[in-house]
Amino acid sequence: MKKQLLFLFIALGISIVSTAEMAYKSGYVILNSGDTVRGDIKVNTKKELPLFARVILKQGETSRTYKPEQVKGYSLDGVQFLTRKLGGEMVFLKVVTSGRIVIFEHQFEVYHGDQTLVEKEYYVEKNDGTSNELVKLRGNKFKKLSAEWMSDHSELVAKIDQENKKMEFAEMQAYIEEYNSWHSNQSQEARGTR
Repeated sequence: MKKQLLFLFIALGISIVSTAEMAYKSGYVILNSGDTVRGDIKVNTKKELPLFARVILKQGETSRTYKPEQVKGYSLDGVQFLTRKLGGEMVFLKVVTSGRIVIFEHQFEVYHGDQTLVEKEYYVEKNDGTSNELVKLRGNKFKKLSAEWMSDHSELVAKIDQENKKMEFAEMQAYIEEYNSWHSNQSQEARGTR
């Protein structure tokens, strides 16, 4: 009897834990037509990885699953996920930094022996209407990238060029955010909105 009660409590505990991982949060999906569909998006509160493969939108009692090729993107709690082609496949990428240069995060599973790990890679895209080609953000290639993409801000490019080490993601993100802020101010001045 004690074993049966113990098993019942363990099964009940597992059931409670597994349902606690899933939640719905307010958000919206942008369809390929440009229409916005609002509702509640299903999220796993313990891991973010499923949000990079599909989005489940609930409206009332009905739910619909969207894959990256079916939508332009979606937003959840103020965080945007946009559809981009990566390695020949359409995926959702999380917007980390927006502006003239957009930083995206990509999460994926990697198998090491009997372990499954979630890894992250970061990509950038120049938001100037000429191309939406993604470039992998690498600390050892950042100087060259900044010289090309930030050439209109020569002081910042010179500052980046003085770095004598491979940059970490946080440093590259800070430089890109500084550039985006500078570029936004330049654009406002050019339009006379300051």
